[in-house]
Amino acid sequence: MLLLFFTLTVSCIEVFGQEQAYELPKSIVGVKRPIMSLNGEWQFQFDVNSEWDVIQVPGEAVMQGYGIEHDKSFFYKRKFSLPKDFKGKKIVLRFDGVYSQATLSINGKVLRTHKGGFTRWETDITPYVSFDKDNEVFLEVQDKLDDISYASGYAHHPIGGILRDVTLFATAVNSIHDFGVETDLDKDFKDAVLRLSYDTEETDGTTIHYALFDKENKLVPRSEYQFVINKGQNVNSFHVSNPLKWDAEHPNLYRLEVKIKNNGKDVYSFSKEIGFREIKIVEDQMLINGKPVKLRGANRHDIHPTLGRTSTLYYDSLDVMLFKESHINFIRTSHYPPSERFVELCNRYGIYVEVETAVCFVDTYRQKNYAPGATQNDHNHTEQYISQCREMVNTFRSHPAVVIWSIGNESIYGSNFRKSWDYVKNADRTRPVIWSYPGSQGSDAKIYEILSMHYQDVNGNLTQFGKTTKGFEGHGIPALFDEWAHPACYTYKTLRDDPNIRAFWGISMDMMWGRLFPTKGGLGGAIWGYVDETFNIPQQLKKGTAFWNEFAKTAKPEGFQGHAVGYGEWGIVDVWRRPKPEFWSTKKAHSPIRILDEGKVIKDFTPNQELEFSVYNRYDHTYLNEVKLEYVYEGKKKTVDLPNINPHEKGEFQLPAENWKEGKSVLLNFIDPDNRIVDTYEYFLGERPITMPSASHKGVLKLTENKNMFFIKGTDFEIPVSKTTGLIENAKSNGKVFIEKGPFLNMDVNLNHLTGAEVRKSADKFMIHDKDWKKTDIKCELKNGIALISIAGTYQGLNAYFDIIIKPEGEITTNYRTVGEPNGYLREIGLKYYMPDDIDHLKWERNGYWNYYPEGEFAGNDGYVHLYKSKQAAYGVKPTQAWDQDTHNFYYWSDKGARSKKPLTNKAKSMKENIYFYTLLGGKSTRLSVVSPQADVACRIDRMDDEQVILYVNNKWDYPEIAWGNYCKTLEASPCSGAITFRF
Repeated sequence: MLLLFFTLTVSCIEVFGQEQAYELPKSIVGVKRPIMSLNGEWQFQFDVNSEWDVIQVPGEAVMQGYGIEHDKSFFYKRKFSLPKDFKGKKIVLRFDGVYSQATLSINGKVLRTHKGGFTRWETDITPYVSFDKDNEVFLEVQDKLDDISYASGYAHHPIGGILRDVTLFATAVNSIHDFGVETDLDKDFKDAVLRLSYDTEETDGTTIHYALFDKENKLVPRSEYQFVINKGQNVNSFHVSNPLKWDAEHPNLYRLEVKIKNNGKDVYSFSKEIGFREIKIVEDQMLINGKPVKLRGANRHDIHPTLGRTSTLYYDSLDVMLFKESHINFIRTSHYPPSERFVELCNRYGIYVEVETAVCFVDTYRQKNYAPGATQNDHNHTEQYISQCREMVNTFRSHPAVVIWSIGNESIYGSNFRKSWDYVKNADRTRPVIWSYPGSQGSDAKIYEILSMHYQDVNGNLTQFGKTTKGFEGHGIPALFDEWAHPACYTYKTLRDDPNIRAFWGISMDMMWGRLFPTKGGLGGAIWGYVDETFNIPQQLKKGTAFWNEFAKTAKPEGFQGHAVGYGEWGIVDVWRRPKPEFWSTKKAHSPIRILDEGKVIKDFTPNQELEFSVYNRYDHTYLNEVKLEYVYEGKKKTVDLPNINPHEKGEFQLPAENWKEGKSVLLNFIDPDNRIVDTYEYFLGERPITMPSASHKGVLKLTENKNMFFIKGTDFEIPVSKTTGLIENAKSNGKVFIEKGPFLNMDVNLNHLTGAEVRKSADKFMIHDKDWKKTDIKCELKNGIALISIAGTYQGLNAYFDIIIKPEGEITTNYRTVGEPNGYLREIGLKYYMPDDIDHLKWERNGYWNYYPEGEFAGNDGYVHLYKSKQAAYGVKPTQAWDQDTHNFYYWSDKGARSKKPLTNKAKSMKENIYFYTLLGGKSTRLSVVSPQADVACRIDRMDDEQVILYVNNKWDYPEIAWGNYCKTLEASPCSGAITFRF
C-alpha cells in the first residue's frame, strides 16, 4: 500500500525552493556537531516482492550483487535520530549523487523527485522530522533508460544507486544559500577584489562578517569586513592587497571565514578556501593570471574497484596524488561532474579542472538499446539539462581549480544545449565554456569559447563535423584536444599477447605534447583516459540476472565476454590505481623540464671542464631557478642552482667541471620547491657500456648424419636438424635444451588498414601458422670450420628461405627471406622458436625510447625478471603486487583469466624493443641469448594454450592497430628479410 501511495502522489506533492545550495556549517550557536554522515549500511529492497537486505552506501547496487533493471524501482531506507540541539534549526538532507532518478520520502511523506545522478541536491526536511523518535529516510530509485547522461549504457551495466555521500546537517533558520566566490585581479595582476554573492529570505537585523587568513593561519591585513544582509540576492566585495596568486604550479590558498550574526550575536559560521586567479580568453590563448597556459591533462571517470561508479575520499585523494606524480595539470571530469571533495583536493595540490555536465552521446554513439538518445531538442528533457547545469555551477563556482565548464560530450547540437549555455554564462561569466561536437552547430551564435576536438593525429590535424585543426590550431580560438592519445584498449589480441603496446603508446604522447606545446593556439590535450573502465561485477548475483551482457554489450568479440564488463583497460592506471606502462610515459612526455640533448650519450666532453645542456622550460608560471638540480657522478651527489629561464622559453645550464671519464654516467635530478623529483635524466660519457653475452665454447665443429637427421656437434653442445622438417630439434648445450624446435617464420600483417580502423575487432590479417610449414629442400655442410645449413620451404604458397650459420664458439645466425608475401602494414616479421619448459628467467639490455627509466620499470633500458613468479589476485580481489607482475586479466581473457595454466607475467611476456641482448635462463644458467649490437631487434616470449613456450625474435615490428590518431611506424611487409643471431 505504501508503494501505491508513492505512485499516486509523487507527481503532485512537491517541496518548493529545493534548488537552494547551502554551505556546511563550521559552527552553529547551541549545536555541538552540526554535520552527520549517513554513509554506511542502509536497508535495500531489490523490488516490491523482495526482502530487505543490507547494502553499502555509497556504492552501485549491481556491484553489490543486485541485478537492477532499467526503469524499475528499487528502494533504500535508513533510520536516523536527531540530536536534541538540532531543534529550532533548519535541517537539510544532502545527496551528492543518486543515479538516476530518486524520489525522497521522510517518515512516509513524499517530498520530491530528483533527476540526474551526478549532481548534489539538498532538501529542507525540517517540517517532516521528529525529535521524539527515530526518523526514516526512504528513497525510491530508478535507473532511467533514457537518462541524458547515458551513464549506464556507457558503463555496460546499470549503475543505479546512491553513488556518493549522504549528509544530514543543521543550519540556521535564516541561513544564506547559493554562496559564490569570484576574484577579480587588476590589470597588473597584483591587487584583487574579492566578490561574494549569496541569497536569503530572512534579513531582519542580520549581518555577514568576513575575515581572510593565509596558509600560516595569519589574518590578512585589512581583510575583516561586515555587511548588512538584504532580502534576495546580495553581492559583497572588498579589496585585497597583493595576495599570493593561485595557479596549478603555485596553488596558494587562503581561508575565508564567514560569520552570520543577528542583532550582533553569532548565529552560525562556515569557511571557504579561496584562490586568487583570473581566467581570460585572448584570441586563441587561455590566460591564467595574465600568462598563457598549456593543459597537459587526462579524462577521469569515477570508478571504485569493488563499488563501481562511486566516489570515495580514498580514491579522490589518491587520484590527485597520481596526477601530480605524472605531471598532469588538468582533468576533464568525463562525462559528469565529480564530487566537490575531488575539486577541493585539486585546489590544494594544483590541478586545473574542466567540470562537465552529465550529458553524453546525445544522438551519436549510444548502444542500440539506448539509442539514439536524441533529446537535444526535446522539451520534456529541458528541465534536466538546466537543473544539472544549475547544480553543477552552484557546487563548483567558488573553486579556483575549476577553469572550464563543459555543457556536454560528443553530442549533436540542439536547443537544450543552447539553453544550457545561456544558463551557465548567465550564472558565471568568469570561466569559458566548451562543448562537443562544436562542428554539429550551425550558423547561429556559438555556444563555446574553446574549440573541443577529439583524436587528432600526432601532428595536430583533424576535421570533425566540419571543424578543422592544423598543427593543433584552428578557428581563431584556443583548441583543446580534450580527448587525445587513446591508450590501446580495443586491440584485444595484441593486449592478450603483447602488453608492450602500452609502452609503445608513449611515443604518441611525447609527439603530441612536444608538438603542441610550442604552438600559440594549441591549449592542450587530455589523455583518454586516466583510469581503466572495467567493472568486476560479482560472479554470483544475489538478485536479478546479468541481462546487460546482451542488452548493453559492445562489439566485444565472442570469447571475450565474461563477468567483467566496461569499455576496457584504457587507463594509465588500473581500477586499483596501480600504474601501468602508460603512466611512466605520461610522466616523461609531460615533463615540464625537457633537456633538448637527445639520446643517452654525450659524445663530446672534456675532463675537468663544464658540461653544458640545452633545456626547455615547459612550465607555465614557474621560472627555472625555482627548481634545483641535483646530479650524481661516481657516487657523489651535488646540487647546483639553475638559471632564471622564463616559462615557455629555452636556455642552457652547466654542470661544474669534474674529472669526466669515458663510459661513466651522470644522473640529473630536477627537484621542485616541495622536494619532489620533477624529472630524471641519465647520460653516459663517450659511450654507453654494454657487456654483451659471449659465446664461450671451445674446439671445432663436427657434422654427422643419419637417415633422418643432421647433427652439428661442438664442445659441450649438439644441434640436431631434421631432414624431414628442416628444423632444429632439441638443440643442447652443456646437457640442457636451449632450442626445442625452429626456426619458424613469424609474420603478422594487417591487410586492410593502417591505424584507426581496428576498433573492438581484429583487422584482416595475413599470419603464418607453424602447422603450414612444408620443407622443400635442405642442405648442410661444414666449410672453413663453420656449419652452413640452407633450408627452403613453403607456408601455403609463401616461399621461405633460411640460411643458418653455426660457429664453434656457440653462435647461430639465421638469415631469412620470403617470396610471395602479401603486402600490408606489418605487426611483426621475424623468427620464432619453441623453447624448453624449464626456462624461467629473462635478462635484457636495450636502447629504450626514454633517456631514463627507474630500476624495475616495465620497459626499462635493462631488466631481470622471473617469467612466472606472481602473487596473482583472484577476480575482484585487491592485488598486492605491481601491475606488471600480474599473470591474469579477467577482462581480456574473460573469466578464465589467462591463456595457459602457467601464464607469464605482463613484464616477462611483453616485447622488448631495440635490444642489445635478450637472455633466457633456466634457474641461474643461461640457455640462449639473442644479440643485436646495433639494437635493431625486438624479442618477446609467451606460453600457448598447449603450454608450449615460444620465443619471438623480430627484425621489423610495429603496432598499426594502436588507432585513435596515435603514432605507428607504418612499416610495409615487403620486402620480407632479416637476420637473427643467438649465442648459447
